[in-house]
Amino acid sequence: MTREEIRQTIRSFILANFLQGEAAETLQDSTLLISSGVMTSVSMLELVTFLEEQFSFTLEPEDIRVGRMDTVELLADLVTSRAGKGSALG
Repeated sequence: MTREEIRQTIRSFILANFLQGEAAETLQDSTLLISSGVMTSVSMLELVTFLEEQFSFTLEPEDIRVGRMDTVELLADLVTSRAGKGSALG
């Protein structure tokens, strides 16, 4: 899976689950998700579950924080960093 495919998969999930009815253009790779209130702590748990299931890896406790998950770009970085640690992204 390419980095763009990873970003698109994440964007699609966020739009479908946390930004229902919003135009796709409203969600950029740099849109602040947590610090702007788009996502709550419960939303973060939903997103973590999605990422782990979709990309076949387990996030570490230190991964689950605003500094690693606040934008689509950061989320793609996180997925990519886990790619070499037993995921099926290859």
